Amino acid sequence: MTTTVTVHSLPATQGIRRRRRWVGPAVFLVVLLAVLGRGVFTQEAPSTMLGASGYVPGGLARLNGVLPYAQAGPRQGEVPPELTGPVAPGNHRVQVLLELTAMEPEGLEFDAEDYLVERLGGGQSPVVWTSIRQASLKQGESVMAELVFELPDQAVELILEGAGDARLSLGAEHHSGSTSGR
Repeated sequence: MTTTVTVHSLPATQGIRRRRRWVGPAVFLVVLLAVLGRGVFTQEAPSTMLGASGYVPGGLARLNGVLPYAQAGPRQGEVPPELTGPVAPGNHRVQVLLELTAMEPEGLEFDAEDYLVERLGGGQSPVVWTSIRQASLKQGESVMAELVFELPDQAVELILEGAGDARLSLGAEHHSGSTSGR
């Protein structure tokens, strides 16, 4: 007994259409996976919490406080010229108390220009004024630097970035938005 099977093939144009129908979703899926993979593999290092110590080349850095400048600024007559002008509308000044301690035998080099505040979305604020521009610390020595920044009133996720990829979180306690113009 012989069985005959007849195979009906689709016309060539229908086969090509079926394959093309899957090209669009496949390309979309590949692009989506590439974007998600890039986000996972390029995340920045987490920041050190306010009050905790983080590593900087040669030692440790810690934020001892983040205060609205109007409350913590110098007394009358001691205001530096950089801070006498008005603050841009929608901004306020913040004083950051940064403590650095040299732990390594080669010591620690501090340069205030190495520090800036990064905001969510990529915005950055450089130092407006600092109590100490530069310092060379020997092992075991510490220094407390006061850094003043002008930040937008509604900025969130503020990170103090410094030497050696140091990332110190400023927290959100100082950010009421009510200090605008000071």
